[in-house]
Amino acid sequence: MSGRASVPVLVTQDRNLDAFAQAVKQNMDWLTGQQKNSPPLKQLQATATLAEVIEQVNQLQKRLQ
Repeated sequence: MSGRASVPVLVTQDRNLDAFAQAVKQNMDWLTGQQKNSPPLKQLQATATLAEVIEQVNQLQKRLQ
């Protein structure tokens, strides 16, 4: 999506912390489009209609849920 690197993997001596960090990483990779199976979000043009903006916001909201 933006060309940014994905969230790095956190490895510690604490299994619970590692499990938490992995879950956060997966969600962040999904939201940013870094995960392989996450559908890309297209950038809207400056001439986007209100309906297109609403659709984009709805797609973002679905990802956050």
